[in-house]
Amino acid sequence: MAIESSPPLILLSGLAADSRIFGPQKLAFPRLQCLPWLSPTRGESLDRYAQRMAASLGDGPCVIGGASFGGIVSLHMARYLNVQAVVLIGSVKSPAELPLYARCARPFRFLIPLIPVRLMQILARPFTQSGIRRLAPFTHGLACQFCDADPSVFKWSLARILDWSSSPAVLCPVFHIHGDRDWTLPVRHTSPNVVVTGGGHVLTLTHAKEVNSFLDAILAKLAK
Repeated sequence: MAIESSPPLILLSGLAADSRIFGPQKLAFPRLQCLPWLSPTRGESLDRYAQRMAASLGDGPCVIGGASFGGIVSLHMARYLNVQAVVLIGSVKSPAELPLYARCARPFRFLIPLIPVRLMQILARPFTQSGIRRLAPFTHGLACQFCDADPSVFKWSLARILDWSSSPAVLCPVFHIHGDRDWTLPVRHTSPNVVVTGGGHVLTLTHAKEVNSFLDAILAKLAK
């Protein structure tokens, strides 16, 4: 894959997910760093949170990106880092690219604190059993990540998606890969560089070969 002279690759997972979403990428890119989510402070803005996330990294050049909500956060983090490129995987570049259901839900974001995340995690627990892993490994993996998610991070992330009002000015190239069957963030609302045929919202797992090739081409280009 990418040669040693390419900049470090840093990726953020999406809502209710963690580094396991990038399992195939960690195998292909040994230098890949998957950032864990920090606990948000009360009422913390997206930009302030991104600044705190960026503070945990060094000053050297890097490529940062993420899947879904992680891509949105990476755009804001790019303001505070020496970023050579931003990579969006099944994500969007601006609030205008969010689907209609997200925009319609904005007036109801005050209800987010009432979401029973713990109860939802208990209800999802049966899908984390070993029997499900054998029969439906993809469902099992997503259920495990959701059950392990921090409810406070989940609620904060959902609120920031709904009140996202402006995208930051990014002074580096933005590369975007998206699935044509992504029902969470439909491709028709955005303009990716690469559209993966048959790809859904979790491209890193379902279409790892295409995502890895996409990332490898970007890193190789930046290494020149």
